[in-house]
Amino acid sequence: MLDRERFLKVSELDAAKIKEMEDDKFRSFTVVASSFTETFPVQEDNIKNALRTKDVGALTKSLAIVCDMLRQLQAERLAVSCASRLATAGAVSYEELQAFAVEFLKAVSALSIDLQMVEYQDASKDSPERGRRSEGNNSILAVDDRHFFLNALKNMLQHSGYMVTCVNSGAAALNFLKIQRPGLFILDIEMPDMDGYELARRIKEAGHTAPIIFLTGNAHRDYVVKALQAGAADFIVKPVTKAQLFERIEKYIQPAYRDSREDE
Repeated sequence: MLDRERFLKVSELDAAKIKEMEDDKFRSFTVVASSFTETFPVQEDNIKNALRTKDVGALTKSLAIVCDMLRQLQAERLAVSCASRLATAGAVSYEELQAFAVEFLKAVSALSIDLQMVEYQDASKDSPERGRRSEGNNSILAVDDRHFFLNALKNMLQHSGYMVTCVNSGAAALNFLKIQRPGLFILDIEMPDMDGYELARRIKEAGHTAPIIFLTGNAHRDYVVKALQAGAADFIVKPVTKAQLFERIEKYIQPAYRDSREDE
């Protein structure tokens, strides 16, 4: 049976209800959780396709399915948010519904990834180095082939107390690591020449033990498991927000100082 304590740390789940479950009920809950991570990517793709084609009927149908799945999963806050928006779907503009769907999809994708991490970590008993805090080292190496993302990342982290280095390829990252040892890595998965999986493996082979956070655009199991096998400690779901970025980073390293401007 999966570790109950790991589920209690998943922020979007109702920890109080999970904690109170009898063992038989908890076992049933873990089956629901596993089923969710297997089936959600289908609805994730359906929602993305509906957004691309502006098909409101297909969009609301898929959102309703996910809403029901979340209720079974004890993810009440997300379920209520979805149900409330669906109740007013006919009275709001498509742009408002679209904006909600994008943010909602990102939140549910993050939940699905967190659940997959629970399953993977329980099966592997976790590496003692995976997710270990980098005490006293507040430097970050970010790797992405898109300059606009790296610029956005720098803007979000400016005045934060972190030392941030951005490079746009795996080769550039490996050259940097010949002389520096960051306290945290942020890697995009999909990059030309050397993808994030390969870069993570080579980082580990070079003896670096700092946590690796992967940037991902979906919650498909093959993406998540492959990243975990490559050494991922955590994930940030795109599009990246400042709040999510700081929440993930601060699990592993602390800034050297606090600057009031970082909340502006």
